[in-house]
Amino acid sequence: MNKLPEVKRFVKESGHADTYEGLEIDYVRGKPPHLIMLDDAGEETERIDLAPYSTDELHALMAEKGFGRKAAAAAAAAMADAVADAE
Repeated sequence: MNKLPEVKRFVKESGHADTYEGLEIDYVRGKPPHLIMLDDAGEETERIDLAPYSTDELHALMAEKGFGRKAAAAAAAAMADAVADAE
């Protein structure tokens, strides 16, 4: 299932991609969304098609790939999780 609207939300809306340290976004019109992992020399080591992912799955993928949340974003995410758990 193609979840491109969710990828677009993750990339463009505040509180998602912008909350990760070291995550850079390059917009290439007409190209499908991919996460491209680079080594220290800037060489591509992995390419992941993001189209099948939901917004929540994208957050999980960022954590799996080692992207840490910025301090303020991490606190806000923890608060949101606590509120969701309480409901």
